[in-house]
Amino acid sequence: MNQFHDDALSAQACPLGEDAQQIAEQLRNFGDTRQVLSQWSFAPALNQLGLPQRYQTSAHHQVRDLAARYALYEQVGFVSPALMFSAPGPSMAAYVVAGLGNEQQQDAFFGQFQKALCWSCFAMTEPAQGSDAGALQTTATAVDGGFLVSGSKMFIGNGMVAETGVLFARTAPGQLGINAFLFNPQDPAITRQRLALTGLDGTNLAHMQFDKLFIPTGNLLGQHLKPTQRFAQSAMATFNALRPCVGALALGVARRALHEWQTCVTPTPTQAQLLSRLKRRWHTAHHEGLTVCQQTDEHQPSTATPGMVKTACVIIAEEIVSQLIHAFPADHGPLPTALWQAFRDVKAFEYTEGTRQIHRLSQSFSFPHASQEHQ
Repeated sequence: MNQFHDDALSAQACPLGEDAQQIAEQLRNFGDTRQVLSQWSFAPALNQLGLPQRYQTSAHHQVRDLAARYALYEQVGFVSPALMFSAPGPSMAAYVVAGLGNEQQQDAFFGQFQKALCWSCFAMTEPAQGSDAGALQTTATAVDGGFLVSGSKMFIGNGMVAETGVLFARTAPGQLGINAFLFNPQDPAITRQRLALTGLDGTNLAHMQFDKLFIPTGNLLGQHLKPTQRFAQSAMATFNALRPCVGALALGVARRALHEWQTCVTPTPTQAQLLSRLKRRWHTAHHEGLTVCQQTDEHQPSTATPGMVKTACVIIAEEIVSQLIHAFPADHGPLPTALWQAFRDVKAFEYTEGTRQIHRLSQSFSFPHASQEHQ
């Protein structure tokens, strides 16, 4: 395991580009997201991450399955998770448009990423309801030619810079009344405010207020599907795919913390034992997450739910970073900035794609059904 903390910084070319660390530092200094990321050599690859194959214009760095995406997210987390949260590309919206969009809608949405770097957003979370989509309060009222959307969204990634995205709003009471729309986040009917953060420096999360935003009928996704297939299908496809990847980001942060700690400290025998235990736990969590992604790719029953994969990875990552900070020798001077940075960043993943308590409740409710499927 001697190569554990050095593999991403080895003499061979960094898979994210030799400029990845420099771009991450510029982003952390609250540089303009679009200006900074546009200079990153790996940005064009992320701009096509999630595009259906027929829309991809480059054969370089194509990520064709969930396992490869999981590995990529861990590599990005090692450099800086803010790079992924701020990257161009269809991101979460890709799953919704691919699953619900008709051919014309998909051409219009995915075609934007073929022409140039393009930022998108996924507007579901609300200030009072969080990501409890069943309690969604943003409304889309039918009018001549489309809908008027009123309400607010919170913690919207890239909400300040996105040029396109998917918006969830209620067209009628009940679960079947929730629908997804393509929308323009730069429309003047939307008031956007950047949120202050204590971690993930450089990431732009926004509060978005909708004041009778007009969305044409043609932007309503899933019109060719039954109401029972629309919201549940799009939301679960998105969350199931990306929750393990959020866990991979957290593990990347933990691996970077291990690297930084060992760069500064020559471990005593006791500290070496601690490092060995932490690395074993890291490898176990990483392997279990990768296994679930591979099972998903192969359409096999999963050994864990995506939510619990994310939860396990985040817990391990938090504990690794915390223990490294407590184990840092007092006589080595102030704690390195990179370790404090990891401590702040790793806390953010608890609130990304659902908290651990929500995933534990979901696991407990679905366990009998899951057990029957495996019998």
